[in-house]
Amino acid sequence: MNFKHLCLVLTLLVSPLMGQVIAKQGSEADLKHGEFSSPMVIELPLDRLKVEEPGNIYPYTDQDKFVCDGVSLPLILITKSTTWSKRIKLTIKATAYVRPSYDRKVRVQCSIIGGARAINTITELEISAKEKQNRSDSSSLEISKEEFDNLFKGENPAKLKLVISVTPDR
Repeated sequence: MNFKHLCLVLTLLVSPLMGQVIAKQGSEADLKHGEFSSPMVIELPLDRLKVEEPGNIYPYTDQDKFVCDGVSLPLILITKSTTWSKRIKLTIKATAYVRPSYDRKVRVQCSIIGGARAINTITELEISAKEKQNRSDSSSLEISKEEFDNLFKGENPAKLKLVISVTPDR
């Protein structure tokens, strides 16, 4: 036996020992990573609102990978402004996209959690979302300047909590 044949035989014997291919029974969870049933909760960090952005518009797009009963929120815009009474007004605009199937009614409950003190402000968006289309709704909430500043103090940084509820709209 020459050297080439010896190397070939050793390669054939050693290769299976180096790494084995494993197969197992899959489940629905393996197929639908990032998909949830209604209601779904998304929390968005609000620390970006401390720094002024052009037009005080803060876009969020990372939540697009999460789907609730065939609906995703590809774009959430938060617009920060000051009212005449020196309160901070946060306008939240959510855009819903429905995968090909059928129309949906999407309810998005928005609240601010965390910060130095809890804020009990809640607002809701109602979106009648059509199949394969983007539809939006917006709502506002107002807090005092002091409450806004407290959002960024303490151990728990403030987050915008979105509770998404989806129902058929047939």
